[in-house]
Amino acid sequence: MKNLFAVAAVILTTNQPIMALAQMELIYVSSEGHQYRFSNNPDGAVLESLYPVARFTGTGAMTQVITGIETLYLGRDCDAFAKMLGNGTWSWANGGFVVELGAGRIGFPRQEIDANNDLRCAM
Repeated sequence: MKNLFAVAAVILTTNQPIMALAQMELIYVSSEGHQYRFSNNPDGAVLESLYPVARFTGTGAMTQVITGIETLYLGRDCDAFAKMLGNGTWSWANGGFVVELGAGRIGFPRQEIDANNDLRCAM
């Protein structure tokens, strides 16, 4: 309780907002219902699933289900990559953004993303 009063005293005396000790995470939700944690890197944006994602691979009798944490890499030049889904592209519009990889498409409706590319990759 003593520490709480000390923090309140600092806020009142400096008249400056104090940022939370833990930085808030930015979470995106795909149209499939999967949640992804956002981070930036020098090459663009990275979305890493919070929980394992199941994807089908193969065809016919060789079809398998692979489950694991999924990482989507969205490049500054509108390129995209995911280990399970391969290479592709991504783009955005007013209604959200979409990642197209191989034969799959992952939509993120009504959400915006910053890939450090000055709003390139418009649909």
